[in-house]
Amino acid sequence: AQSPYLPHCGGVDVHFSGAVDCFRQIVKAQGVLGLWNGLAANLLKIVPYFGVMFGTFEFCKRICLYQNGYIVSPLSYKLTPGVDQSLKPQELRELKKFFKTGQLKSKKPTL
Repeated sequence: AQSPYLPHCGGVDVHFSGAVDCFRQIVKAQGVLGLWNGLAANLLKIVPYFGVMFGTFEFCKRICLYQNGYIVSPLSYKLTPGVDQSLKPQELRELKKFFKTGQLKSKKPTL
């Protein structure tokens, strides 16, 4: 790709005939590590974003589950990935009884 604007603004004019040619020229000029130029800046942008997104999702999930009858309190911050989503409220009550008594009283499987 040639740009008539880049040479006049201090940029470089690049000549690639395709993706493979671009790959070859970068490896030839900068080495294999040249393929990862700009990765650090991208990670500095993405890592905090996903951290905030995951934390917000977990907090909102706990609030919604608690309001819909699940036992998990929205103020308990321990991470239990996926377990609370796969059990129904009745199953959670039976599991709580099992931990107290050591015996399951339901004869039919709930899953």
